[in-house]
Amino acid sequence: MAKEIKKVSLSLIDDPHTPMRSAMDEEKLQELVRSIKRHGLMQPITLRKTGKRYEIIAGHRRFTAMRRMEETFIDAVIVEASDAVADEQRMAENLYREDINPVDEARYIHKMVEEHKVSPEQLAEMTGKSEAYLQARYELLDYPQYLLEAIEKGQVGLTAAQWLVRIENEQVRQEYVRFAILGGITATRARAWFESWKAGQVPMVEGQIVVPDRTAAGEPIPIFDTCAICRTRDDISKMSMHYAHDDCVRALSQPAAAPAAEPARA
Repeated sequence: MAKEIKKVSLSLIDDPHTPMRSAMDEEKLQELVRSIKRHGLMQPITLRKTGKRYEIIAGHRRFTAMRRMEETFIDAVIVEASDAVADEQRMAENLYREDINPVDEARYIHKMVEEHKVSPEQLAEMTGKSEAYLQARYELLDYPQYLLEAIEKGQVGLTAAQWLVRIENEQVRQEYVRFAILGGITATRARAWFESWKAGQVPMVEGQIVVPDRTAAGEPIPIFDTCAICRTRDDISKMSMHYAHDDCVRALSQPAAAPAAEPARA
């Protein structure tokens, strides 16, 4: 049976008590505003009654977009849900969205396990995610705060971070995270750094760590990355690092325009 859709005043709706997203992408929020203005609200939000008011279970971004547009009412489905059920539904909806930050996922998974006493098996069944996926997210909150912040800001990818966190020497790990934030990092390069540290090849120059590039046997560790100009993957020893504006890199990546033909001579 189809759920009844009601129009609810935005003034009676509260944000989720624990939002799935710690922050919303401003550009994507503006895109949603433009979409709603053009096509209308395509899907109602889901609310639960809390006294004389309502709390959002699903559709926080849609609600925020409508509030930005200074709308008065929004289409909503009203459900009865305990705190645990509301959190379960909120998490199940958002875990399938690509723009959810892994750290936000980790916090919500941790909340379900620690606060609502949901087992890993139950959580996997609820979300459709593997236990390995959920465990990897759960363990994120044990990462050092500086690495967690780098993941949350998108400065270090999750797979690269999983290699960096395995480096047990705190000084070495902090330096590598700093290198990663300043110069970018791929999972392949992070793995090479970890393997060099594990092999005991972490050279120091005047107290500063030098990015390792050799195995314990002294053999060079090949690290491959993609050239920002020609987009070809190659050994980074054949490349050099330069800081450049994104627009400049894109301009250099474009094929050169053919020179204009000279006018014919009489």
